[in-house]
Amino acid sequence: MKIFGTGMQRTGTTSLARALMSLKLTTRDHPKELMHDINDEVIQKHQAFTDNPIPFLYRELDELHPGSRFIHTERDDAAWLKSVEWLHSEGRIKFSWHLIPEIDEINMRLYKRLDFNADVFLAAYQKHNREVREYFKDRPGDLLILDITRGEGFEKICPFLGLEIPEQDFPHWNQGNKRKQGLRSKLKRAVRRILG
Repeated sequence: MKIFGTGMQRTGTTSLARALMSLKLTTRDHPKELMHDINDEVIQKHQAFTDNPIPFLYRELDELHPGSRFIHTERDDAAWLKSVEWLHSEGRIKFSWHLIPEIDEINMRLYKRLDFNADVFLAAYQKHNREVREYFKDRPGDLLILDITRGEGFEKICPFLGLEIPEQDFPHWNQGNKRKQGLRSKLKRAVRRILG
């Protein structure tokens, strides 16, 4: 059985990948090899796949791998839009997108443009979420809708995949604001200790 994460970028795809890894599933986050060859050998080497290009390949992957499970990560529209705007500005520099030719191709597939536009991006996000739900509407046992930003995690994933819920905490990644707040709190506590 293969597991495919159909959620678009900035919906917790990295956290989902880390969670699947912690469940001892061989997982590939951002399997760019599949963009041009859906039968690339990477598909045989791993059990689970998350992030781009899965959101625009899930139908073909479903046909090629019957019996697979699909986990669709979503989040609040406004929060997603803010996060993806960061990704296409500061994030673009941070992750050196200019060195990764597939990024522009992915953005054209997802948004039909390279520059950030709130209306266009949000419309594409909402359309994708509707299409995934519609595609699986007669197969509810094959699709799990998950909102990691609202605290959903192992308690939904594990029963869906037929696995035991682990005792460890769910891995949350790329929580920029929460990470910054945590660092600020630690810094304030350290300053208070020093100043007495």
